[in-house]
Amino acid sequence: MRLVRRGLVLAGLLFAAPVLAAPVLAAPALAEPAPDYAYGAYQAGHYRRALSEALKRVEADSNDAAAMTLLGEIYRLGLGVPENQRIATEWYERAEARGDINAAFALATVLLDERSGKRDPARAGALLEKAAAAGHPAANYNLALALLATGQPDDDKRAVASLEIAASANLGDAMHALGILAKQGRGMPQSDAKAAEWMARASRIGSVPAEVEYAIMLFNGTGTAKDETAAAKLFLRAAGKGNPIAQNRIARLYQSGRGIPPDSIEAAAWHLAARSQGLDDPSLDQLFDRLNPEQQRRAALLAANRIEGAALTTPSQPSK
Repeated sequence: MRLVRRGLVLAGLLFAAPVLAAPVLAAPALAEPAPDYAYGAYQAGHYRRALSEALKRVEADSNDAAAMTLLGEIYRLGLGVPENQRIATEWYERAEARGDINAAFALATVLLDERSGKRDPARAGALLEKAAAAGHPAANYNLALALLATGQPDDDKRAVASLEIAASANLGDAMHALGILAKQGRGMPQSDAKAAEWMARASRIGSVPAEVEYAIMLFNGTGTAKDETAAAKLFLRAAGKGNPIAQNRIARLYQSGRGIPPDSIEAAAWHLAARSQGLDDPSLDQLFDRLNPEQQRRAALLAANRIEGAALTTPSQPSK
């Protein structure tokens, strides 16, 4: 049995606006010698207090760009206050004018968003370039996706450079993208070994697409030593996070006993979980049909619990 990817292609990385690979706000960008009560309250989920503390800072210093960016985030996401894109944009504008790179990136995403009412791709591109040049990880990731969308070899090379900057900041999506580009030989020499290296790094920090991709490479021995047991562990980890491809693959491994002890009920349960997300597999349908009613009941119960568990652990927007 040789495992193949399904749907994990570079086209899935094409630029969309806005694409937020990481939060706009990052602690190092806002850190100060004195305690940052505004950002600390934001991090703790005390958004009204964060708003109050940030406003105090701006009142005390009309050039406090970091506090302005924080205010923009609070209004953009509607955290503790009604969501208001206009007010958010105004704060981002003020902060960007004072040189805040987080604000430049945030403002770029606003200007790329159809819902903002201020769509301006040209200015957004300039801001994205500015933030990327200053080393902003998410800006570099998004700039790379925009460059890849052109299909030009020179832009591919620029994209790789930007992705490497984002990857150096531990952005799993950037590592995953570099792995795909290495596998395809796009913007860099083709190398399955380099692809496996990037996928392994991304999977270690929890990138689900990379976990799936690296598991496939481990199972097939592509660019790395073949290790079906390690592959099964990665598939199981990604399956538990709700990835339907991983759920289908671990179901197959439970069915065949490759890399993991055979277990028809586990195979059926993971198949049902994957099928609930639209990923069909006739051979696993047949396996389920061969189970007796009690085994089918157990498999269905396991699947329901896993579907619910994955939904509960899926990252979401901060609570308002």
